[in-house]
Amino acid sequence: MSVTPTTISFARGVPSFDMLPTAEIGEAAARVLADDPAGVLSYGAAEGYRPLRQWVADRYDADVERVLLTNGSLQGLALLAELLFADAGGRAIVEAPTYDRTLLTLRRFGAAVQSVPLEGDGIDLDALESRLQAGAVPGLVYLIPNFQNPAGTTMSRAKRERVVALAGEYEFMVLEDDPYRDLRFSGADEPTMLSLDRDDRVIYSTSFTKTVAPGVRVGGLIVPPPLFGRLRALATDTYIAPSHVAQGTVAAYCAAGHFDPGVERAAEMLAERCAALCAAVDRHLGERAVYRRPEGGYFLWLRLPGVDTEGLATRAAEAGVPFVKGSSCYIDGGGTDELRLAFSACAPADMDPGVERLAALLPGA
Repeated sequence: MSVTPTTISFARGVPSFDMLPTAEIGEAAARVLADDPAGVLSYGAAEGYRPLRQWVADRYDADVERVLLTNGSLQGLALLAELLFADAGGRAIVEAPTYDRTLLTLRRFGAAVQSVPLEGDGIDLDALESRLQAGAVPGLVYLIPNFQNPAGTTMSRAKRERVVALAGEYEFMVLEDDPYRDLRFSGADEPTMLSLDRDDRVIYSTSFTKTVAPGVRVGGLIVPPPLFGRLRALATDTYIAPSHVAQGTVAAYCAAGHFDPGVERAAEMLAERCAALCAAVDRHLGERAVYRRPEGGYFLWLRLPGVDTEGLATRAAEAGVPFVKGSSCYIDGGGTDELRLAFSACAPADMDPGVERLAALLPGA
């Protein structure tokens, strides 16, 4: 009688339960319900819970009247995509590869999505500038500058500065999707494109889902003033108001000083997991695997030359080691020899047996 192996999932970019600050979140929820029950149990403002908006504004040196909080950062993207593309259509440019749900969201609201190759230090600027010079100016350029999902890369300062300059020159918007910024475990921080922007061309997106807990479902946008009122009106029409209970809990958590110690602890755990995964890949896949070691975040992106990762994904799911296939992260069917391994949800001790099980599924193993 065969025994189904225990699943070791490399598929989902979520923290495992032992990474979550459960006691601190519980205390924060109790505190805000005691201190401000009317504020968090009522509908509240469509732009979100004011104390948390102020905390975000202070952290990113922005005007609080530019901060819009949503039910997770993906909802912020959906609101922005609806505002920019639902009626008029238009072009959006993304990195190749990029976050698969971004592709789905942009297309759902009518954007014509085009891609520009991703290099080891961020988007291929020569390719982007060629598009712009040819007249293919987008309404939005979507970028994940830190520990990119799925590729794990970090954009250089020079490229950040040039993207912001191009946005001003060609008059397009940049969505800087930055949920992993605080989860750095090696290397040095780069400035946000938001901090470099002088022309109101950068929309900054962050998420407490990645830094506090997935279940809080709190994301935030820092929006140029000309867009804020329109996004707020769309948010009102979409859901009246976001969850002020969740946002109030996060606000109390941050006000108590838990945020920075929490992300420091998470980054230490992620560093251990990343190291264990890389060691397992080196041991069991060796020269068959090509990868760049990330400096933070949740993901390791692998290329397996000559391997069909579409078929491998099916076999891996059946073997209890699911992953995200590369083609999900491209608009044109690319990435058929690439895959994303998320190390955030796996214990360090699971990395070696998980990769060993995956390696056994490769042709010639």
